Parts: sequence; C-alpha cells; structure tokens
Amino acid sequence: MNTQRRDFLKISGATAALVASSGSLFAKTDVVKVENGKHNYPNTTYTEQMYRNEFGFTYGKKEEHGYAYHCVNCQGNCAWEIWGNNGVVTRENQSARYPRINPKIPDFNPRGCNKGIQHSQVMYEKDRILYPMKRVGKRGEGKWKRISWDEAAEIVAQKIWDVMTDPKKGPERLMVHAGTGLLTEGRRGAPLRFSTQLGAYRIYPASYLGDMFSGAAVAYGEGNVGCTYDFMYTVDTAVFWGGNPSVSRIPDAHFVWEGKYNGAKVIVITPEFNGSAKSADLWIPIKPGTDQFLAMSVMYEIIKNKMYKPGFMKIYTDLPFLVRLDNKKLLRRIDIEDPHNEEEHEHYEAQFYTMNKKTGKIALMPGSEGSEHKTLDIKERGIDPELEGEWEVTLKDGKKVKVTTVFEILKKNVEQFSPEKTQEITGVHPDTVRVLAKEIALPKVVEITTGFSLNKYFNGILNIWNIASICGLTGRLGPYGGLNTENEFSLSGLGALSGFGGKYKPRFGSGFVGEFVFGDGMDTFKKYFSDEDVKRATGGKISKDEYIKIVEEALKAGEDGKDRTEEEEYYKPWWTPEVAVIVADSKFRRNKGSEYRKAFLKKTKFFAYVDYKMSEAAMFADVLLPAKSHYEVYDIRTSPGYHRFTNLAQPLANMKPVGEAKDEWSMFAFLAKKLEEIANRPENKKKAKVPDSKKYARTGYRDLANFYKEYTNTDEESEAAMEPYLGTDKLAVQAALEKCEQYAPWTMEKMYQAGGFLQLNEKAAKLSPLYADRPYNSGEFTLFKLEPFETLTGRQTFYVDHPTYLKLVNGTNYALKPLAPQSKKNPFMLMTPHARWSIHSNWKNSRTLQRLQRGVPYVAVNRKIAQMKGIKDGDTIRIFNELGEFYAMAKVSSSVAPDTLVMEHGWEPYQYLFNKGHNEVVPMSLNLLELADGWGHLKFGGLWDGNQYAYDGAVDIEKSTKFTY
Repeated sequence: MNTQRRDFLKISGATAALVASSGSLFAKTDVVKVENGKHNYPNTTYTEQMYRNEFGFTYGKKEEHGYAYHCVNCQGNCAWEIWGNNGVVTRENQSARYPRINPKIPDFNPRGCNKGIQHSQVMYEKDRILYPMKRVGKRGEGKWKRISWDEAAEIVAQKIWDVMTDPKKGPERLMVHAGTGLLTEGRRGAPLRFSTQLGAYRIYPASYLGDMFSGAAVAYGEGNVGCTYDFMYTVDTAVFWGGNPSVSRIPDAHFVWEGKYNGAKVIVITPEFNGSAKSADLWIPIKPGTDQFLAMSVMYEIIKNKMYKPGFMKIYTDLPFLVRLDNKKLLRRIDIEDPHNEEEHEHYEAQFYTMNKKTGKIALMPGSEGSEHKTLDIKERGIDPELEGEWEVTLKDGKKVKVTTVFEILKKNVEQFSPEKTQEITGVHPDTVRVLAKEIALPKVVEITTGFSLNKYFNGILNIWNIASICGLTGRLGPYGGLNTENEFSLSGLGALSGFGGKYKPRFGSGFVGEFVFGDGMDTFKKYFSDEDVKRATGGKISKDEYIKIVEEALKAGEDGKDRTEEEEYYKPWWTPEVAVIVADSKFRRNKGSEYRKAFLKKTKFFAYVDYKMSEAAMFADVLLPAKSHYEVYDIRTSPGYHRFTNLAQPLANMKPVGEAKDEWSMFAFLAKKLEEIANRPENKKKAKVPDSKKYARTGYRDLANFYKEYTNTDEESEAAMEPYLGTDKLAVQAALEKCEQYAPWTMEKMYQAGGFLQLNEKAAKLSPLYADRPYNSGEFTLFKLEPFETLTGRQTFYVDHPTYLKLVNGTNYALKPLAPQSKKNPFMLMTPHARWSIHSNWKNSRTLQRLQRGVPYVAVNRKIAQMKGIKDGDTIRIFNELGEFYAMAKVSSSVAPDTLVMEHGWEPYQYLFNKGHNEVVPMSLNLLELADGWGHLKFGGLWDGNQYAYDGAVDIEKSTKFTY
C-alpha cells in the first residue's frame, strides 16, 4: 500500500472510531425512530464532514487531474477523469462531457461500468508487476529474481539477435505479438512497430478469440458492420441474437431501453435467461448452436409469405445472378466470351450475368470486381433482373446449359427448414418463428445485433451468414437497420506508428490456425470427436478421416507462410516461433484444449511477457517486463465505433511511478536500442544485415545496426521524409493526432480541455456518412450512392461457388448441426458467456468485484438437474469429459436450460482448484468453410480468417465429495 493511501485510511479509520466510541463529540445521544421521511435527523454533521474529508483527499487538485479509459478488449471505450493526491491515483470519475448531437436523441453520458470504476484500486494491488524479473526455477514454479532494466533488455535483445541471425531460423522463428489487453491507437503501435521492423510473426486477435464475424465477411466483404449505439433509440425493432447488452454493453445499454420507451420492440434470442432477456418484450430460448436453423426458418417464413423486398434484392444482392445447373458455378463472362489478353481474362472471371426481363437475354451486371462499371446502377444499364426462373444459354464453345438464379437455389435450400421441421432442433415453436419473421420483415427500421457467442460454435459462420441474409431479403441497410456486429470507423495515417510505409512488413498469420498448431489441436480433435460427430456437423458429407486429411493438407499449405497455389482450396499462413515476446495476452487462460500450454512452451524456447499485472501467461514466462497501466500513460483510443469519440489517456500531472514500470513505447525503444547496440559490437557487425524475402523487406534485409534509429524515426531517411519522432507514449499520441486526418483539428491540449476526448470528423465515415446530427449505421454509401460492397460481385453475397461451399451447403445459406457430441455420456453443453464482474480476465481477481459474486469460479446449473444429481447451491462440482476435468462452485438457477451449463468466462486457471480451468474440457477444431480460401473476397487477411471455438465441449457433472472451494 502506498503512503498516501495509508494516510487516507488512517484518517478514515480514526474518524470511524471516533464516531463509534461512546461519548464521541459527534455521537448520537438522542436516537429517535423516524416515521416521517421528511423529518430531520439529529446532528449529522459528523457524517457530512467524514465525506467532505474523503472527497477533499481523493479529489486533490483539479489542475493535476488526468484522463483515461480502459484499453482492454472492451467495446466501451469510456472517458474517465483520474483524480489523485500527491501523485497517487485515488479514484476515477466519469467524465460525462460528451456533446449531444441531437436534442431528440439521448446522449452518451455518462460512460463507464462496474469494472473500470475500480481500476484505481487494482493498479496498486499485490499482483502488480513492479520490476523486471527473470525466472530462476522451472517454468510456472513461481521462482523469480529481480533484475535491472538493462539486464532484462540485454537478455531479450540477445535472444532476438540469436534467432534473427541464425541462418537456419531468421525472422520467421520470432514472434512479437500484442494481445487484446492493449487495444489502442497509441500504445499498441509500439509492439506492432517492433514486430514489423523485425519481420516477426504475429496473429490476428479477433480470429483466435472467436470474435471474427466470418459470416458477415462472406456477406459484405467486411466483418465489422453496424451502428453507433444511439441508433438503437431510433429503431422499431431491436433484436439481440446471442447477446446480452445489459451485461456486456453496460455503457450503451441505456439506448436500448430508452428506445423501448420510445416505442421499439426488444427481442432477445439466447439459450439462457439473462439480464437482458428479463427486460425484453420477447425472449426466445434456443438450444445452443442451432441459431443457423432458426435463421433458416425465419427466411422460410419471409419467402413463403413474400415479405421480402424484390427491388432491393435485384440491386444490392447477388440473388438475381445466374448459376449454371451443370456445375453449380456462377455464370461468368469467361464462360460466354474469349478474352483477348491475360488482363481481360482476369476481369472476365469476375463479371457475372443476370437474365434481363426487358430484353429476355442475359446481361452483365455492373459493379462486380471485374466490371468496368464501378457502381450498382442497373437502371443506367437498362437492366431489370429476373429473380426467378430457369433458362438455357449458349456458352462460347457452343454448348448449351441450363441456368437459374441464386434466389431459386436459396429457395430450395430454405424449403428444408420450415418452422415445423426445425422445432425439434432449435426448441423454438413454429408460432414464435412466425412472430419473429414478421417483427424483422415488416417494421421500417430493424437492427439485428449478433453477439460474439454466435461465432464460437464450429458452424458459427453459418449463424452470422444466415442472419445477414435475413437482412438482405428484407432490405436492411443504412437508415432501415441491418446487421450489427461491431462497427468500426475509417482511420487513416496510423500506419505511421506501426509500420514503415511498406519498407518492412510483419509475418501476419491466421489466428485460429496459429493457435490450433501451437496447441497441437489435432490431438484433442482426434481424441474427443467421433466419426458420427464430424458427419453430423458436415451434413453427412465428410467423415472424420477425410476431415483430418483435409485439415492436415491445409496446414501444410500454409506452413511458414508459403504462398497459396491456385490448386489449393484451403489456405491459412502460420509459423512456429522459438522466441516470443508477448504483450498483454493471457494465452493460457483464453486458449482451448487441455494441452495448449504444455504444447506452446515445448515449442517456444524463450518467452518474454509484457503486462502490468501477473497472469497465467506471466507465471510461465522466462522474463517479465513491467508495463504501466491505463492511468499512468499517454494514449489514444477510437475503435470500435460504438460512439463517435476518441478518448485521451493523460496521467496525473505529478504522477508517481509505480515500481519501475515503463510505457510500451519507451520499453520497446529501450529494447531497440539494446538490439542496435548488440548489432554494432565488433564481433557482430558482419551479421547485422539479416537477409529476408523481399515479400517482407523491400531491401531484402533487416538492418539491425540501425534498428533504434529506424524505430524512433531518427535515421536520415525518416528525418528527410519528416516522419514524426517516436519512442515515448506522448510522442506517439502527438504523431497519431498529426497523421490521422479523422482527428483533425484536435490536439492533446484541446482534448484535455474538452474533457478527455475528441469528436471524429466526417472523414471517419466508412460505409455510411458520419452525419453531425444523426446516429451512424452501415450501408448508406451502397444504398444511396450505389457504391459496391468489397465483395466479388459488389453486392451482398448469398452464393459462393467455392468447391467446399458447393459440397457442404450447396453454395448458399444452409444449416448444419453442432459438432459437439450429443450423447447420454456427455449430456450438458458448457457455455461461457461474457461476465458481469470482469472484462474477460481483467479485474477477475478484484476484491471489490469478487465480493459482489461467489468469489470463486462457479457454474450455473438448472434447478431440476441439480436436484437429480444431489447438488445444492454452493456445492463444489466436478465438470468432466474425455479431455479432462475442472472443479467449480454450483450456482443452482432457474435461468439455465436442463441441457446447458453456464459459466461466466475469464477466470484464470490459477483461480481454480489444481490450476485447471474450464478450457480443460474444450476441444480444438477448424471449420472447413473458414479454412476455404482463394475465392473472390475470401482471401486470407484482416477481413477473412476463421474463429477459435468455445462451445463444442459437451460434459457431465457430479458433486465433489473430496475437494471443495
């Protein structure tokens, strides 16, 4: 405990003792029973004075206050005032100074939640990493030696040097990765820049977290679509499918419930009765992992009752596109005409036909990737597409083939999923499906928010794709609502912090494939899933042996980042590093599979970890580097785009250091300097230019002798180009404000005076205009300006003629059953939704928040199941399957279905008995639809990757008689 806090507690304690003592100056001597609420109490000045003292102590001096937000993987991004006394943070207070954009719409004030408001306590707790430390025992044994920053930098830089300059290893055996404990536009740039400059390996966080909206990427070419949350106030129907905004969107949930009072209908679709369901107009309980079936049955009702929008479908979707019935492929221009050269051939491959009702002939649709016409304006081209029908066309070789529309094929798929047919699978009554279909199709404005949980099933890609397709059928874009996954704004110029203008590139790998390989995921897959499971989850199309062969070939195709060949249907790049520098990523808590940690540590010979606190990952590191926490740094954060403000982090004016922690920019600049120093030692100079592929280094090498200068932009080339100086957190924020045009004309001083934030300008518009007085929702540029989506066809995608999609789902929307075993042996589905009392693992060990819950890991069990199993509330239970086991406290609940267990996620393994967390029973797998690559816009990158799945582990439970919490 710091001195100032100790003094404060002494003052508070003394005051309390004085009040409690008999004969105290302020003690009540004439206590009376007050029946009238307006009746004045006797002397209360003692209480008032106590609170005045506390307020005065915590408030400090206004001119010394700081600002901050919490840069963990939370979509809130809330502005807080940071108060302090004598350089020590005493508390945080909601800034609540965001301007109102429209008097008819509620504002964003105040933002914050129960997690962020106690960070001022957590930052001084005992689990804080105060000094650089070196492991002196076995990994995970907990034996550490405090070392100096110079010694720590020497160790880490030497390991980097050794692997970089080894001719048999090089940059591809080095990993420098920033996890989701550091999501900002400022500080996060430090490890990213370091990684880029070295050509090191890093993986995509959204993918390995299971937060990659791959189904939305199929539909729109972009997974992150949606709205700022004030849009919820304007809707007629708000559907939360797999979501729980009252718990996971605390700063924004008021828009939802204020919207309800404004006339909106709120619908929640979840397996469990959660905090949002209790306030909804309609709660639809659904069996876990069957959301895609419900979406298909909703489409069935919309199509059957002609509640779809034909005019919208003709322009903005690929539903009128023609499909060849002989090979199920889209009819392309290359089928009809011979190109004159290679460039034309490429364009012809990406041009598509419809049947023009006006002429009775096929017509090329404008706006596709290969089209010379760059808008979706079919009226200008004299085209009125047919949505239904079958015709015969003549190919360039004279062959005649039958064709039909994508819509016709969709209808045939949908016919298999009537509400009556899906009821047994989903548990949703047909009448409820019909109500849901009408509530989505008929109102003017409908926003469907998909929770992150929907990605975390083996076939989760179909959950999101099918829901997006409901939006496409009903004309949902822009002011009419649509799909809401996670909005992002356009931010340009920030590459100046993390990159080098293309001079250097990192090795960017797949998140879900990378972690699958790291954790020997195939071993758990083979052990846990049966041939029956695989066949069920692939519609009977693929056996377990065939699946394993396909995945192993796909992994081989992407090993060490090899380029994909045209023949390879599956591809995702990955590497296996020997040296790793990991920032704010509790890998051993979040990753699935009982053997992940063991497999990762076996492959990684050296592992340095950067964070402000201890975690399961930190416990197994070789070197610990202490980082400053959110209230001790300069930083800036915009994403995600749930509001239009960018928040500032600026520490107290006289902030006292906490241990020897460094901000990430100072830390990595220090490592860069040490690496440059090593490179310039006489014995090393000949090896300082590390050869690398020109794919990753324009010059063909990495210049380690000039590393610090390039990192900080103090080299001659950077200074000549007038690149901003870097190397500290404050310099990074100044550079971001200077380089990002969406931040203009703001400065740090203006942000501080405004209340710790700036308001994005109109250039932040991404898929819609960012109006000054209206909430934002995606899709207006396409809806009104007829700008194409970033998809192969330029439209919302209903049809993918990649071989895997044709085999598994007939090319269009479909539903496949869950992969999780469905047997009496493992009768319960374990679900781990977002927690009320933590942001993932952040603040999970907060004493304040633990007092508000059970204080130990707990699992909600259905009341009837608990009674059958002889389990009482508070009992310790064993949760187990073929992969492993863990223990948790039972929370007997009526909010959980009999076939489901619900456990709020985020508990670190060390918080469980025997250091075994819930991932002990969760298998690893890869979905072939997400592994598919090389088709149109489905090419690996930041917009196309897969997910790591959390909800494929079926388990059994029993009361523990030997072990208890």
